[in-house]
Amino acid sequence: MMKQLRTRFIVAITVSAFALLTVVLVSVNLMIIINMHTKNTQLLESIAENNGVVIDASSDYRANVLDYLNPLNETHDLDAEISYTTRFFYVRFTNEGAVETVNIDHISAIDKETAQVYAIDALKTKDMSGYIHSNYMFLINYSKDYGMTVYFMDISDELMTIGLTVTVSLLMGLAYFLLLFLVVVLISGRVVRPLAENAIRQKQFITDAGHELKTPISIISANTEVLEMMHGKNEWLTSIRNQTNRLSDLIKNLLVLSKAEEKTKETLSEVPISDIVSATVASFSTLAYRADKRLYAEVQPTLTVWGNEKAVAELTSILLDNAVKYAPVGSRIQLNLYQKGRQVILETVNALTPGTQVDTERLFDRFYRSEKSRSRQTGGYGIGLSIAGAIVKSHKATIQAETEDGKIFFTVTFNTKN
Repeated sequence: MMKQLRTRFIVAITVSAFALLTVVLVSVNLMIIINMHTKNTQLLESIAENNGVVIDASSDYRANVLDYLNPLNETHDLDAEISYTTRFFYVRFTNEGAVETVNIDHISAIDKETAQVYAIDALKTKDMSGYIHSNYMFLINYSKDYGMTVYFMDISDELMTIGLTVTVSLLMGLAYFLLLFLVVVLISGRVVRPLAENAIRQKQFITDAGHELKTPISIISANTEVLEMMHGKNEWLTSIRNQTNRLSDLIKNLLVLSKAEEKTKETLSEVPISDIVSATVASFSTLAYRADKRLYAEVQPTLTVWGNEKAVAELTSILLDNAVKYAPVGSRIQLNLYQKGRQVILETVNALTPGTQVDTERLFDRFYRSEKSRSRQTGGYGIGLSIAGAIVKSHKATIQAETEDGKIFFTVTFNTKN
């Protein structure tokens, strides 16, 4: 119990932390990339608007451009270096599509032939702006005076900065995650210990109370028999006997439920579920016949699942007992067992009493009964399906309940291998 709770706590915390850290890192890096893209776009547009002419830092036009790039009117001490630090070139075409001008005055890594090739490649993209050849951003500009011009700007420094930022943030995030994981592992024992101890105490209380109640119940039952022998049967003694029997059954079911909730993986093995289900169906056939209900079964032979033989038999008994108890008189009860892919499906189908309202989401809750008055008549306590749910969980299987066309379907899905 302690190990299971501790594992779940560690997994829950680390998965949540990883998801949150991922969102934060992605958001921060995405903001940096978007901001850098916006800045480069504005700078390239300003170069295009100035027709590729170097902006004089002392000119009024330069001041206007700086205000455009710096709308918050922050200091221009750094912005004054833009014209000297920005590496760009452009290729201008005539209206007929011929190369008219190639300007590489502001970059040394590109020659005129390469610049023309880059310009043609940019035109082939059919986009007005974008990225090309990894390190360059381009912008196609149309002007009445100059015609079509393709401007390029070297963004290798920005890309290097982004790469470094992403790398550092990922390393820091990984370090934070590993540190958090270590801290969670160290404190998980203390955190889950009270929960584990409380769960153990609850189960121990149920077990102890069950055993302690057996003695007074047995005494009451024996005294009832003596009184019946001395004074004969009457409605009060019959009521006492019925209630003690109900209480005895209830305690038995609570003990079974407590035991079923304990995951005993070491007791699981490959069991012949086809044989188990067939034997259980045979034992319920007479019970269904006496209740004036028809029980039919289609069991695929030689099927096996990974589980506990007694638990699988108990699960099948609970589902059939539930169907026999609550199906209307004269109705049909159907049980099917078959393999679907790598899964084995056990399902039961029975009709519902007209007007019955069933909350399928609560059917496996303890003490839930959809028809309280009817449950009292049939001896139901609202624990059987809880036991079924616990058995299914201990087998790493699933169970579902659905209602359709006045019928209720219970479907249990087993894995053929552990």
